[in-house]
Amino acid sequence: MKLGVFTALFLWLATSATAQTVSQEDQCLEYGNKVNQQVAGWDYAQFEQSGWRNLAGRKCFFAAGRSIVAWLSAHQDGVTDAQSRTLRYHAARVFAMAGRADIAVIHLQSAKNPDQQDDAEQDWNSYIDAFSAWLRRDVAGLRASIQRLEQQKENAEGFKPNLIAAKRFLLCYTRPYSSIETDPACIEKKDDSAVPVEE
Repeated sequence: MKLGVFTALFLWLATSATAQTVSQEDQCLEYGNKVNQQVAGWDYAQFEQSGWRNLAGRKCFFAAGRSIVAWLSAHQDGVTDAQSRTLRYHAARVFAMAGRADIAVIHLQSAKNPDQQDDAEQDWNSYIDAFSAWLRRDVAGLRASIQRLEQQKENAEGFKPNLIAAKRFLLCYTRPYSSIETDPACIEKKDDSAVPVEE
């Protein structure tokens, strides 16, 4: 009899947890649909500042990515190449936060700047390559991208653009993307040697 009670309790808890997860996903889907209807007529600046970010702020990361895709699809004739690249980059970020590396990699391909000069002050494309390499679990590609970023000249503040951000992928290679974006432990320290070993 006791075994039956404990089994029933376990099944109830498991069902409740599943229902809560599904409910959260459903809420994100529902809210995402509302946001998409609301922002359909917004211009780039409005959508970039207050559109998909509202969803990401609620941790509805997959819905935020879907919102970016929907908005870009509806405004493909009205955005500049630079604006499209920016949104594709943010789409990759939120899909990575949602654990969808496969989708994030696709968006990163469209986030690169085909017109970037070889001597550009900011090597944006190498940073995108670093992000993509991390998503694809390509340590060699990640290291090569970081080496290219190290070749940049220092900016007015004494930093090499995106180098610190790219190194976060290496320092926290085995951790989820949320850690790479938010955990101070993923920021390089002078005495830090925690890097992955190539297989």
